[in-house]
Amino acid sequence: MTAASAADEPWRLLIEPNFERHDAEWPIPGAERTVLVPARLIKDELKPLSRGEVKELNVTRKDILAQALPAASEVLKGLKPNYVRDANGVIVYAALQSDSPLTASAVLAPEFSTMFDKKLGPEVLVAIPSRYSIYVFPKLSSVAQEMAETIILEYEASPYPVSRELFSFVKGRFVAVGRYR
Repeated sequence: MTAASAADEPWRLLIEPNFERHDAEWPIPGAERTVLVPARLIKDELKPLSRGEVKELNVTRKDILAQALPAASEVLKGLKPNYVRDANGVIVYAALQSDSPLTASAVLAPEFSTMFDKKLGPEVLVAIPSRYSIYVFPKLSSVAQEMAETIILEYEASPYPVSRELFSFVKGRFVAVGRYR
C-alpha cells in the first residue's frame, strides 16, 4: 500500500490494555488498565500511531477524533446486537460480536451511549473482554456481576484481550467505573 492510500484510511481509536505499551496512547477517565490508542487499519492490520508519525504527520488529537468518531459509527452500523433474555422474556443484556478487529471501537461512536436506552435503560455498563466482543448490561441489574466469570474467561482466552474493567457513559463520555477481579 502506498503512503497516499494509507493516508486515505481514517484514524481509528482502539481500546487496548495498557500492558501493550503503545507509543501514542490516551487515558480513559477512571481506567487503570485500559487506554485509547490512535491507529489505522491498513491491509486488514491495525497500525498504531507512533511518536515519529505524530511529528512527521503533524497530527493532533482533534484531527484524530474528527476521523475516529465517525469511523466508530461506521463500525457500529455493521454490528447487530444479540439481545439475551431471561426465563421471563426480559432482555438482560446485549452482546455485539464480529470478526473485525475494530469491533471494540464501536463503543466510541457518539450514538452508542444512547442506542440501548429503550431495551436496557438509559444507564448501561459495558464490558469489552476482547477486540471482537462487547457486552452491554442495564446499570441497575446484577447481570454484569453474574457474567463476571464469562467475561474474565473470554478476556484470558483471547489473543487480543482488551479489558477486565467495566465502563459506562457519564454525560455521554466513555469512562471506567469498575473492574472484574
